[in-house]
Amino acid sequence: MEHTETLTESVFIKVFFVLLALTILTFLQPYLMSAELAATVGIQMFISVIKTFIIGAYYMHLKYESAVFKFVVATAVITLTIFFIILSFDAIFRNDVNDFFS
Repeated sequence: MEHTETLTESVFIKVFFVLLALTILTFLQPYLMSAELAATVGIQMFISVIKTFIIGAYYMHLKYESAVFKFVVATAVITLTIFFIILSFDAIFRNDVNDFFS
């Protein structure tokens, strides 16, 4: 594969400071916003998804890859997300007794 883009150190430093700011925001978010636990976890998960896309785009160079490779990565991420959503329902309702056959 031929890559014609050149990322300078300044781009990596900017991305590093953006990730650092988002990490600090993740830690300070419960103190800045008084919210329920579910809302706090949702906000922090949203921040982590943003950080994941930034890391994938710049440090893994996915921003400059071909469309086919982006499709393969997106398919894997979507499949993993669906898997986690299905498993989260099992974790949420683990202690509930739902006997549909009695």
